[in-house]
Amino acid sequence: MAIGKETIPTELLDSYRNRKCGFFVGAGLSMAAGFPDWKGLLDGLIQHGQAGHELTTQQVTELKELAKDPNKFLTLAEALKDVLGLSTFKKYIEKIYTDQSKAPKRTHDLLVTLKRSRFIITTNYDFLIEKALVNNKIMSVPLKYYEADAIQRQLFLREFFLLKAHGDALSGASQIVLTDKDYRKLLYQQPGYQSVLQSIFTMYSVIFIGCSLQDPELRLLLNYINAAFPEGGVPHYALMNVAKIGAMERMRWKKDYNMHIIPISPDNDYQDIDLFLEVLHGVDSEPEVNNQKKE
Repeated sequence: MAIGKETIPTELLDSYRNRKCGFFVGAGLSMAAGFPDWKGLLDGLIQHGQAGHELTTQQVTELKELAKDPNKFLTLAEALKDVLGLSTFKKYIEKIYTDQSKAPKRTHDLLVTLKRSRFIITTNYDFLIEKALVNNKIMSVPLKYYEADAIQRQLFLREFFLLKAHGDALSGASQIVLTDKDYRKLLYQQPGYQSVLQSIFTMYSVIFIGCSLQDPELRLLLNYINAAFPEGGVPHYALMNVAKIGAMERMRWKKDYNMHIIPISPDNDYQDIDLFLEVLHGVDSEPEVNNQKKE
């Protein structure tokens, strides 16, 4: 059954209606525009190193073996960064994610034109969301994870913002978050960013789209949030491919992370995501009630 207003949790619709929601955007939305997923990026880095004779045959074999296991993606990224060097690593990411031939999809337009979304957080290095904002004449200066003061100010003012949670393709080489060491430093050694995450995940329901339960950085993030707030608190939501998650796993994600899975079909280029966003646009058309006391 296709997604419709009757299949979306009432609590989610109420949260959105009251401006208590924001979005977390993963690689899935960028893949639809032609960018690689996690595995594609790492495979590309291996091929790049192999073509430039920066990797030995044995190293290529070992790295390709690591690339078969999503749980080892962060370890693989760390190894590639060490072997290829920071400069080569950065140049490859810049080359891939500044491809001007890649354009935002309808999903991006639907996402950025939502009137009651508080924020968009993305771990993607590309500029599709920024392009969609410009195309729709929406003013929003992207913020990076190291600009904690500016993010906190936007939260305080209750003004929309875009957060590039792992930097972007034009960030400095040392500011791109990709490896296991990068993620752990970000989550556990950046007090300003820790405060931002805690504010976001305790004040708002976060809706995850374009993410996979196999994404290693998603698991690290949720484990961090769960460690800080083990009793759950604010519910969060994720649109996930029904072919890749069973009822038992859905139950565990709800219990362990207070993450409610909204099943979507992988058919028709994930049009369920567009349908979901269209439902929220329908909420935007409702008369708005003054909720200042609730905030």
